[in-house]
Amino acid sequence: MEKGVFILFIVFVIVGAIHYISLKMMAISEAKKTRFRKLFWYFYGVVFALSGGINLIEKGSFYWSFALQLVVGLVIILLNFLGKIDSKTS
Repeated sequence: MEKGVFILFIVFVIVGAIHYISLKMMAISEAKKTRFRKLFWYFYGVVFALSGGINLIEKGSFYWSFALQLVVGLVIILLNFLGKIDSKTS
């Protein structure tokens, strides 16, 4: 029971931190928001590709799901680099 309450508290703290950051992001300029979006997509692509690559290496045999995860991560990085990912459409 105590372990569950501790995990619940940690989840509340993380959600509260994300909410606080999102409120602060509303007050910054559009140029900074665009820059943060670009950095987010690079980070997301790298984490996705690393997760797929590490799982492929760790399992020792070929799994399509991990290979697909690696490829999707690399595609996200490439599309972001080429400027094709634009999450803000006005």
